[in-house]
Amino acid sequence: MRKKIFDVLNKIYGVLMTVSFFGGVLPLVPFLVALVIGGEAAEKISVFFSEQYYPWVIIIGSIAIVFGLIAMYVGKLEGLSVKSVTADKKAKEQPEEK
Repeated sequence: MRKKIFDVLNKIYGVLMTVSFFGGVLPLVPFLVALVIGGEAAEKISVFFSEQYYPWVIIIGSIAIVFGLIAMYVGKLEGLSVKSVTADKKAKEQPEEK
């Protein structure tokens, strides 16, 4: 059951982070267009993306991080702990017994 919950949360995390990533890259083209056309229209494009669009992308990214952290706790993963690194080193250093 824990594995199934971990897999679902991980998939939700992956989808939300992908949406957030591409949502952050998507305004590149309108910003370049705004740079070329200049003037009042460029200002409106830039203000829209900075005040209306990007806050939603940041919210989606934040929600994705929450799902990722919950998935780590459910899966009992230790991402940045000294304990997991030390255990990996010890496992590599000890010769295999046959």
